[in-house]
Amino acid sequence: MPNLRDRQLFAQPHEGMRPGRALTPIWGIALLLLALSLAAPSSIADQSPNTSAFQTVATSECSAILEHPALITQPDRFRCLTAHDQAIALQADIEGRALLPLSDGQILSLMAAMKPDAFVEYARSGMIQNNTYEYRMRRQERVSGHWPERADHIDIRYEDTPRKVYARWLPDGQHAGQEILYDETRAADTLLGHPGGPLRIISAEIPIDSIFARAQSRHSVRDFGLQFVTRTIEHDARSFREEGLSEKPAHVEIITMNSIRLLAWTWSAPSGPPNHYAKNVQLLFDLVHPWPSDEIAWDGRGELLERIHFEDIEPRRWDAASFSRHNPDFGFD
Repeated sequence: MPNLRDRQLFAQPHEGMRPGRALTPIWGIALLLLALSLAAPSSIADQSPNTSAFQTVATSECSAILEHPALITQPDRFRCLTAHDQAIALQADIEGRALLPLSDGQILSLMAAMKPDAFVEYARSGMIQNNTYEYRMRRQERVSGHWPERADHIDIRYEDTPRKVYARWLPDGQHAGQEILYDETRAADTLLGHPGGPLRIISAEIPIDSIFARAQSRHSVRDFGLQFVTRTIEHDARSFREEGLSEKPAHVEIITMNSIRLLAWTWSAPSGPPNHYAKNVQLLFDLVHPWPSDEIAWDGRGELLERIHFEDIEPRRWDAASFSRHNPDFGFD
C-alpha cells in the first residue's frame, strides 16, 4: 500500500455529537458483538463470513435485533441493515456529526460491518446529492511523467445534468488566470478557454479531447465535479465483481492530518486502466460532510498519480447567465 507520509492534505476541523448505547434482551449476543467491535484495531481489511451455517445464524440474529432497534448498540444494528439502508444510515450519521465523538475503534467497527456493495451504494446515493453546485479544489496530477511542484487552485461552477462547467484558476495556485467554459447543450465536443498571464485576452474554442485541452491533466473537462468520483467507484466495482473480487475497500483506517481525523477508504486493484481507474485509489472523509474531502491515486509502483482536495462545496441554482461566455464575471469577452 502507498506510504501515507507521501502526501500533504488540506482539511479543516469540525465538531460533532453522540455515541450509541447498548442494552438488549439478547444480551449475550449483543455483548459479544460489542466486545468484538470495540476491540477493532486502528485499521481493518475485508473479512467476510464464508459458511452458509454462519449466514443462517446471522440472519436469525438480525431478525431478532431489528425487531428491537432501540435496545441494541449501533454497530450491531448497522451490520444487520441492507446495503441501501447502511448507505442511508452512514450519510445520516456523518451529517448529524455522530461519528466525531466516537473512538477510532468504534468507527472502524461500523466500517467492518458495512457490506461490500454498501460502499458503492453510498457513493451512488449518499455521497453526492446535488446536481448543481459551486466548489473549489486543489489538484496536483502527474502528466507525461511530471509531478507539479504547486497545486492548481480552481474555483468551479458545475451542473451534472446537462453537463456544464465553468472553471477559473486562482492566483495562489498553478496556472493562475486561466479559464474554461463548457456547456454540452451548446457544443458537446468543445470548450471555450484561455490561458493565464498576458495571453488571457485570447479565447478560443478547443476540442475537449485535444492534446492542448489535455496538456495539464489526464482528465476531460467533463470529469470536473464530484460525480466523477461516484462514477469511478461504480466503474471499478463492476470490474472487481467481474474479476471475482469484493468491491469493499481493501483497507479502511482512521488517519490524522493537520490535527484532523479522517476516515480513509483504500481500494487496491489487480491492475490499473482500463479495467480500473488506478492501482490504488483512496477517498478521505472528514467525518462531517458526506462527500469526500480528498481523492488520491497511485500507480503500480507506488508513485502518486493525482491528489485532489475538495473544499467550500455549496449547492447553487444557476440561471441562463451562469454558463454564458458573456457573463461579466468571466474573462471571455
